Amino acid sequence: MRVLSSLLLLSLLIVCPYIDSIADPAGTAMGTHKGGPPPSPIYLTGEEKAWSDFPKKPAFGSEVDQLDLMVTLSAQASRNEDQKKEADRDKDYSIKLMTDVIDPHFSTKYPETFKVLGRADNDAYFITSRLKKENGRLRPFAQHPTLVTPLFLSKDFSYPSGHASGTQLQALILGELFPTFAEGLLKRAREIADSRVVAGVHYVSDTEAGQNLGDLLFSELKANAKFKDELAAAAAKDGIPSK
Repeated sequence: MRVLSSLLLLSLLIVCPYIDSIADPAGTAMGTHKGGPPPSPIYLTGEEKAWSDFPKKPAFGSEVDQLDLMVTLSAQASRNEDQKKEADRDKDYSIKLMTDVIDPHFSTKYPETFKVLGRADNDAYFITSRLKKENGRLRPFAQHPTLVTPLFLSKDFSYPSGHASGTQLQALILGELFPTFAEGLLKRAREIADSRVVAGVHYVSDTEAGQNLGDLLFSELKANAKFKDELAAAAAKDGIPSK
């Protein structure tokens, strides 16, 4: 399980007194999520069985949902200035959050590869947005407005996390192209996912589901001939050594 394990014990001490009082509340630029969900995927169909089988959001008031809130409030109570700055740096999604791990000038140094990464991100955004709408889970600050104080606001629904799914997918693709960076890329994806919890805009189960979704997206894209061919051709044109 991908969780903020270091927060769990602290959360039990900080948040338990709150639980009994909780009541049920009455376009895509290349590699960014600022223009709204894309109208269609590029490589995938959107009808793959993996998406219909994807786990649903935790039920409101369930054990997982309550633990989510405990961790969120614990993160809120303990977040320091460095964590706040990290969350703010990660606030706006872009595949550059991941390509910068390899080279801040990745988009100009490897332009053809960057384009393919953007197309893969288009598919990730399409699938994630569909799952968000189907699950309709409110963000922590919207679900519990008197308890959760976010560092900033985020639109749309909460489950699964788009930051987590997108960065996990990019980390896995880039890790295959640049194996020496693979570990650092996955670590960075985890940091970004955690920063969303620290910011109060996602629950832990949102980010865990997002990273699991990123894994699934990677598996589906690896099995897609068009994606594989375009990525291989782009990498060759950009001079990225083959494995």
